[in-house]
Amino acid sequence: MNNACSSSPCQGVATCVNTPGERGFQCHYPPGYSGITCESAIGSCGADSCQHGGACHHGPVQPVCICPAGYGGRFCEIDHNECASSPCHNGAVCQDGVNGYFCFCVPGYQGRHCDLEVDECVSDPCRNEATCLNDIGRYTCICPQNYSGVNCELLIDQCWSQPCLNGATCRDALGAYFCDCTPGFLGDHCELNVDECDSQPCLHGGLCVDGDNRYSCNCVGGGFTGTHCETLMPLCWSKPCHNNATCEDSVDSYICHCWPGYTGAQCETDINECSSNPCQSGGECVELSLEKQYGRVAQLPSSLGNRRAAGYVCACQPGFTGIHCEEDINECSSNPCQNGGTCENLPGNYTCHCLFDNLSRTFYEGPDCSDVLLGCTHQQCLNNGICIPHFHNGQHGFSCLCPSGYTGSLCEAATTLSFGGNSFLGVPHGSHTAQSSVCSIAFRFQTVQPTALLFFQGNRDLFAKLELLRGYIHLSMQVRNQSRVLLHVFHDASDGQWHSVEVVFAEAVTLSLTDNSCKEKCITRAPSPFESNRSICAFQHTFLGGLPVEMTRDDFALLNIYHTASTPSFVGCLQDIEFDSNHINLENISSGLSLNVKAGCMRKDWCESQPCHNRGRCINLWLGYQCDCYRPYAGPSCLRGKLCRHNRLPSTVCGNESANLTCYNGGNCTEFHAELKCMCRPGFTGQWCEDDVDECASDPCVNGGLCQDLPGRFQCVCDVAFAGERCELDLAGDMTSDILTATGSVTLVLLLVLLLAVVASIVASKRATQGAYNPSHQEKEGARVEMWSMMPPPAMERLI
Repeated sequence: MNNACSSSPCQGVATCVNTPGERGFQCHYPPGYSGITCESAIGSCGADSCQHGGACHHGPVQPVCICPAGYGGRFCEIDHNECASSPCHNGAVCQDGVNGYFCFCVPGYQGRHCDLEVDECVSDPCRNEATCLNDIGRYTCICPQNYSGVNCELLIDQCWSQPCLNGATCRDALGAYFCDCTPGFLGDHCELNVDECDSQPCLHGGLCVDGDNRYSCNCVGGGFTGTHCETLMPLCWSKPCHNNATCEDSVDSYICHCWPGYTGAQCETDINECSSNPCQSGGECVELSLEKQYGRVAQLPSSLGNRRAAGYVCACQPGFTGIHCEEDINECSSNPCQNGGTCENLPGNYTCHCLFDNLSRTFYEGPDCSDVLLGCTHQQCLNNGICIPHFHNGQHGFSCLCPSGYTGSLCEAATTLSFGGNSFLGVPHGSHTAQSSVCSIAFRFQTVQPTALLFFQGNRDLFAKLELLRGYIHLSMQVRNQSRVLLHVFHDASDGQWHSVEVVFAEAVTLSLTDNSCKEKCITRAPSPFESNRSICAFQHTFLGGLPVEMTRDDFALLNIYHTASTPSFVGCLQDIEFDSNHINLENISSGLSLNVKAGCMRKDWCESQPCHNRGRCINLWLGYQCDCYRPYAGPSCLRGKLCRHNRLPSTVCGNESANLTCYNGGNCTEFHAELKCMCRPGFTGQWCEDDVDECASDPCVNGGLCQDLPGRFQCVCDVAFAGERCELDLAGDMTSDILTATGSVTLVLLLVLLLAVVASIVASKRATQGAYNPSHQEKEGARVEMWSMMPPPAMERLI
């Protein structure tokens, strides 16, 4: 849109305004001008030449305005503001006028300029001789006593603050008040309560209780009633009997007749019917007298009645029923197991044994065998490992349950090692957790060796070793040449079968032998002998099966300097060796840390070819065999005949050609009832006295002693720490102290030397007579032989 005023068409002081039309603008000009663009000045005075009543005079060029007071400007168009000089004071409001101004004062001030303060006390507003205090815009009256109000015009009521207590009436007076007390109270403010019990109005020991202008008598326990306890009360009126029992008065007493389930002089005792714990299978016994249980236990009635308070109910656990919860509900009756799963009823529950579908190669799992597991469909565990499928994080997978002798994710790694004699396996530091104060070693072993070293860990001052001694597991620990822990498991472990053993080193040392045939006393423990800051777990090396006798390239020290007892090295097989659940096999052991150790279990059945002749019994040893021959045969294969001249006791022959009788082992040939019989010596039995009575059958030897059966008697081979006919004497205990006290140290040394000589003589006699006839000893010892000897020992003999 075009702006007509942009060219400034109006002249002088005229104002240009845009308008519609041909011209498009209009000029507004002050008086004295005319024309479209205000180009013409009016030279004479007109009617509106001067504003606000100004007088117009003709000038030589243009009119001149004489302005009235309060205005100015060429045409008197300017109004002067008289308030600009702020003539009004004290917050007053100034209003401009024509040639003047007006001041509007705030309260408290007056005058043309509001500069004069108003004295509100001039009008004497305060009454009753009150003092007036003038203030800006107001006044304050200071009242004399007993007056109040803005102008002190009100007389004060002394009773207004309610000074009278205990219901008294206040009487107002000039400058004072008086209290009219209610009966039973005294004092200026009626604050004192009169004690009506001073006169002791209660009789027969009744307790007087003071009140407001009254008293009451508490007669409880005195046997009286009434206002003053003056009336004798029957004893049953006090309801002394509890639990709704019936009270019967007598001359000077009462009797409570209890409901069943309660007892006591006042029937106050609830008989506990649950004290005998009648509820079985974890059921909760609830007495019928426990009212708070009503509504919570379903077996209880809807409400408690004293007539039915005797007895109890059993709140059974889920899965049980019956009066005493003695019946197990058969949860399998509903056939909850799917897909051919077998249901096993459990106490209060059930479990499903899921099947493997050979046709679809499908595993089932879940509480009801409803979940299909596909992890084992295309996977195969090696070495007869059992595939166990699982479902985790939305993925089907599997794991292999490996049989003994194998480990790995697919049971691909063999863990069976064969020890062939004079062998050892060193486990270096790092194969188990050395920083922890708790560590363990576990393995399975198989041997016929009665005495052998299974493992050794430590050094000369501090070590632990596990051994087979006479077929039993022994764990010994030594700290600075002092044995601190000696644990035994008295179970035959040298029978050629697999046995599992575990040793845990912690605050307590635990030795465990886990066999199916080990029913009891196969776990034993003792406090650890090590200091709290030391542990057997921290030692650098552990040896299995034996100790090295030469320096190895891994700088093993010569273990002979340990001064340890020389136990024969192990001959047999170790399997599933674990240090802190870490498997040990030949793959993670360097060749310099082992000797005569091979993978697998190399045990040959030497008796398969039946090498023993003449009905001889073949004993399969680890590195060979031995024949137990029947008399009169002997030799390695029972091929060589042998007379009975080596019997320890002579034989007796009697009779004739028709009746020939031979009595063995010193038996006497006697005619008894016209018939020849053998009268046996003590220790022998049988028709020909051929059987040696086994005096060791009653296990007479204690403290781990080994019993030797002898003709007509037995002999105990004791451990080095025990002595006596039955190994009943503890040489390290009180008896040593008694011997030292009685005979002195020299005598004790002589006794110990004599004892060792006797033991050595017995052992030598045993080895010298090995192979002599002793059927009971052969049956007891079986396959126990000294396996470190590669040659079979002499054959045993047996009577025909």
